[in-house]
Formats: sequence, structure tokens, C-alpha cells
Amino acid sequence: MFENIPVLLKAFESAAGALKAFTGWKSKTKGNARSIIEELKENSRYFWLVIEERVPLDNVVSNLSTSEYDRLLKEGFDFNSLKRKKIGKYASLEGTDLSSWQGKETEKLVSNIYDKIKDIKTKYPLSKDSKKIRWELRVKNAQKRILLLVKHANS
Repeated sequence: MFENIPVLLKAFESAAGALKAFTGWKSKTKGNARSIIEELKENSRYFWLVIEERVPLDNVVSNLSTSEYDRLLKEGFDFNSLKRKKIGKYASLEGTDLSSWQGKETEKLVSNIYDKIKDIKTKYPLSKDSKKIRWELRVKNAQKRILLLVKHANS
């Protein structure tokens, strides 16, 4: 599980809570927004397997997907349309690794999430045995950002 997860994200501390929130968010959207939400949901599901079920990253890394993000980015999709408002300022984020996201646009968070996913997909197969890289921590950091995005979108 997560250590030191901000209070703001406690409702999403398990796969069940997070997947329920994805469903609520997706039901309020249509078209391209739905496709990116579904891809994020699937990536989140794989991250939960690593975090909660202790499934080795080896078993899931090839299933992580960025194809919808890449397609929409190429088409000029406005990722801020997922939530027009900037990320709120939440007291429970202060002093956490997510505090820097307060006041930033949705697009920046989405881009950062996908940068992290791409980083894992690219680097892990080549350096999975490195003692310098804490892969579980990278997965948790990507997952926390996904959960922040879900919280932001549902607020």
C-alpha cells in the first residue's frame, strides 16, 4: 500500500475506490476524453497489481499503454478539456510530493503521468536489475499522480 498518501487521496487508497472514481469520471465525458480516461484506468489497474498484489513489474510493464495519449497528442487534443479548472489548492497536499501540482493545469499533470509511464516502459526492461533505481517507488509516484488527476476531475 501507499505510505504517506495525502488525506485528499485516501478514498482512492485501494484499487476498488480508484476504479469506482474512474467510472464516475468517464460517465460525465464522451468521445476522445472517454478513450484517454479508459487508458488511464487500465494503466492504473496494472499499477495497482504491482502495489497491492505485489505482481512483479516484469509481468505488467508490457501492458502499460500510451497509444491513446500519443494519438490524441498528435491530433492536438486539449487535455485541459478533461477538467477546465486548475488543480485545486488542498491543505492535505502541503508538504507532500504532490504539493507542487496545486494551481497547475490539467494538461501538465496528464503529460507528466504519461512521461512517467513512458519512462517505466522504456527504462525498466533495460535496467530492471539496477540497484540505483527504485522501480516500486516510480510506480507509486505515477499512481499517486493518476489518483490526483482522478480527484481533480471529480471535484
